[in-house]
Amino acid sequence: MDAQQIIAPEADRTPLEAVEFELALNSQNIFESGFETAVHRAAEKADAAVLFHMPAPDLPDCQRIAAVSLGDGADAHTLLVLLQADGGSFRIESAAASDNPFAGIALSYRGLLDVFEPWQASFAEN
Repeated sequence: MDAQQIIAPEADRTPLEAVEFELALNSQNIFESGFETAVHRAAEKADAAVLFHMPAPDLPDCQRIAAVSLGDGADAHTLLVLLQADGGSFRIESAAASDNPFAGIALSYRGLLDVFEPWQASFAEN
């Protein structure tokens, strides 16, 4: 597998959680397990949440895309994972710094989770 460097949204600093996720994804065999399973396993190892995964036929040199949420609150980061056309290598981008059309969807979805998670927790307590 061939991963490209993560683009950090703030300064020139890559969040530790993003590095953890990238290492966990690099340890997966995408050809063997499939992109969706590999992303889910890496997210589990890095204590992250998969927001979505879907085909991306209109993106150049990309088969599929996934969005992953790392951290909480002010320390939250949203990453895009793009499966390259070869089906085995991937690229990771910070959604906040990306001009990818899926970045806005990922950030919006993460924002919705930030709003609904506290409500869901208080609802579960009652």
